[in-house]
Amino acid sequence: MLKIERDKQAFVTLPVMSLVDAPLLELDLEEYISNSPEVFFAEIGQKLFLIGREVTPSDTVQDRIDLLALDAEGRAVVIELKRGNNKLHLLQAISYAGMVAHWEPDDFLQLLDEQRKEALEEFLEVEIGDINREQRIILIAEEYDYSVLVSAEWLSEKFGVNIMCCRIAFAKDIPTKSEYLVCNIVFPAPELAGQAKHRGAGPRRQGPARWTNWQEALSNVDNPAVVAYFNKQIEEKRNSNLAARALYFRQPPNEGKGYWLMYAHKKNAYVSQRRRFDGDIAFWQAGLSQPNGVRAVMDEMSLRFHLSSEKDFAFFDEARTEKLKAAQWSDGVAAEVDDVDDKEEA
Repeated sequence: MLKIERDKQAFVTLPVMSLVDAPLLELDLEEYISNSPEVFFAEIGQKLFLIGREVTPSDTVQDRIDLLALDAEGRAVVIELKRGNNKLHLLQAISYAGMVAHWEPDDFLQLLDEQRKEALEEFLEVEIGDINREQRIILIAEEYDYSVLVSAEWLSEKFGVNIMCCRIAFAKDIPTKSEYLVCNIVFPAPELAGQAKHRGAGPRRQGPARWTNWQEALSNVDNPAVVAYFNKQIEEKRNSNLAARALYFRQPPNEGKGYWLMYAHKKNAYVSQRRRFDGDIAFWQAGLSQPNGVRAVMDEMSLRFHLSSEKDFAFFDEARTEKLKAAQWSDGVAAEVDDVDDKEEA
């Protein structure tokens, strides 16, 4: 890092020291990042939602993930920090990612309070039920052994494992006593990052099915109103997606612009309205038992709300079949959900 000396019209090198000499512990780095996650993630070019620090990936081990996050596409991101250089850095992160791959969406949610859950729903560009279909790894260290970098390249190129290696350095301005953390991405190379993103922009790879039938899919839903409504819709051959535990509604049926995706959650049904009509927020707030849960998302192009009671579901059915027949829907629409459009029939 170079300091600009405007009076001298010159650069001055800031002293760089190891984190050990700083001194700055790995736990210190975790604390600083967890206290300002958006700032740090933006510095390394990432948009992530921090789930927690020192997270236990499995009940069968005592190890803990330094930092666990989600990206906007719902992929779990395992972040491992090292002050120096450790040959086992990547292997440790891979093992954690493998354990996290077995997590259900509710395993992430139980680490958050209600306010953070709402913030996560606004952050995500997918529904809660679609998170953790894939996993990513971010390594942060002062130095990297050659074996770590070549392994990361091999796993990325041959098997599509999403890995990023970030090198950090500590610098100090002696006169002002200001301290700085310098971050540089060493893998993938910056000039290849765009290509890597492009390669990963294709159809999402699907993992093993979480449920084999709707009875199994709804077995851990605690709200009987949600279970009853979903069962009724499945019996009536409603277009659905078992893997996402979702129902698909179009308004007016089969021809209109507006439509809804309804996801079965543990305590309620999460509804995503994928187009807007004038006064839609006030309309749903007036008829639902959780008016505060009605909110515009996806850059105001989509709406989300929750249904938790029989009256809520009855109001939703009356709205889509009767009250909204004459609604004027907007032309703008949030991104389509491909796996729901596949319309897996019950």
